[in-house]
This record gives sequence, C-alpha cells and structure tokens, in this order.
Amino acid sequence: MRICVFGAGALGSALGGLLACDHDVVLVGRKAHVRAIRNGGLRLLGDGRRRVRVAAAEDLADVDPTELVVLTTKAYDTERAVAILRRWAEERTKVLTLQNGLGNLELLRRWKGRRAFGGITTMGATLVGPGRVRIAGLGKTVVGSDADARGAHAIAEALTSSGIPTSTTSDIVHEMWGKTVVNACINPTTAILGVTNGRLLESAVIRRLLSAVCEECVAVASREGVDLSARELRNKAFKVARNTARNKSSMLQDVENGKRTEIRQINGAFVALGDRHGVPTPLNDVLAAMVDTIERRP
Repeated sequence: MRICVFGAGALGSALGGLLACDHDVVLVGRKAHVRAIRNGGLRLLGDGRRRVRVAAAEDLADVDPTELVVLTTKAYDTERAVAILRRWAEERTKVLTLQNGLGNLELLRRWKGRRAFGGITTMGATLVGPGRVRIAGLGKTVVGSDADARGAHAIAEALTSSGIPTSTTSDIVHEMWGKTVVNACINPTTAILGVTNGRLLESAVIRRLLSAVCEECVAVASREGVDLSARELRNKAFKVARNTARNKSSMLQDVENGKRTEIRQINGAFVALGDRHGVPTPLNDVLAAMVDTIERRP
C-alpha cells in the first residue's frame, strides 16, 4: 500500500517508520526532521532499534497522491490539515485519523464521507530529536469499520503486517470517546504536576481526582448518546498509568518543550459539551485552565 503519514512528529514517525518496512511510505513533517530523515534515514529507538530509509517531505506539493493518509497532526491543526489534504488527495484516497481528542473524525467525514476512518492507538512514542524517535511500546491500534468494513480491514492488515497490532471495530466512536476520557485524566494531571504517568498512582488524592474526572466525562458522553462506564474507564486510566509508568504523556512533553497542547480538544471539549447540555464539569474546567496558564507563561 502507498501511504502518506501527514503530521509526522513522534507518533506519526514511529508508525511511518514501521510501515515503511512493508509499504511505500512518505512522511510529511517539519523541516529539521525531514532534513535529518533524508540525510541519514529515520532512527527508531527502543527494543527494536533500527534505521529505516523512508521518503520524507515538508510539503504535499512534492508528493504524489497515495491510497491512504494517516493523519497524526495535533488535534488543533485538523481543520488546516483537511484544507491542505482536500486540494491534494484523490477521490479514492482513504484517510485514517489516529489523533487525540474529540471532533477529528467528524471533520474528516464532512470531507471524505465513507473514506474517512476513525482510529485509536496506544503506541508510545517520543521525538528524541530530528530524525530520531523512541518507541516505548507498540500498544494496540483499532480502526473503525462502521463506514466501510472492507476498507477498514485492509488498513488493519497493512498496519498488522508491519508489526503494529491492529484490530477493527464497528463502534469506533465508543473507542475514541473512551480513549479521550483516559487522556483527560492522565495528560493534564501529568502536565501540571510534571511527573511520569506512574507517579499519579502514588497519591490517593490524585487517584480520587482521576475518578471524579472520569465521572464528569462520562456524564457528558451520555448526553451525546455515547454509553460509557465511569468505573471501567477509571480502572483503564489506572491500568494505562501503571503499564506506562515511566512514560511522559504527550501533553507533558509539549509543556516541557514549550509547545501548544491539545488541552482544548481533550478536557476543553468536555467543558464545551458540558456547557451545551447543562452538565457541570468543574474539574475538567480547572485542569484545562491550569494547563492553558502553563502554556502561556513566559
């Protein structure tokens, strides 16, 4: 399969580097990263340390349309990404979002309809430097088959054949909301406290905070017609924190690197939807405001 990974930062580069072993892949990313990949290949660090030769570009103008686009930009860039991809992609091109937050799939489906696929992944990746990505764990990846089962299975097979364990589901919306709830618990809390994921479990007070955030998010989801279990998601958040104890969340990495975070597409999304439905979300509101304040500090 010919695949374009659009927004090749940490996650996109890790996915693209693995996919390049079996498929024709091009990474679209930032200048310094692209230059390093062109000059010395993409270095994948971690248990499966290797150097991968993969095409890379800064601009889609230098890339021929592909069968599949894997969208891994930050969620706040989705509208801009769609505007760029709309001018470039062919009618047959499929688009898979593996982004954080809520609302990305809806934006893609307004453009691509049945050729837009929702997805989630728990792969852990860190951009160590230009051309260098550390993979902390492959995790699991799920692709939605609700719009096009055959297309979803083809995408899942392409990922799995490259060593990225992938399944399909007919209810990807449920999976995406569930992942966003877990992110709403772990990401802002680690970013505010400046700690790795596992440290959250060391405090009974923080564990109670995560549980209460889950309950707020699930109440909002219910009003949106998404049936989630606060208890199950609380336990899942604890499990993720335990299994990735040494990892830094993507939001903590953004804060440490002085970059914009996805707080408005994660906790901020629950606050906005809560306001719409009259569901109180004070904890999500506070977490969002605190991360926003950290972002704006000199």
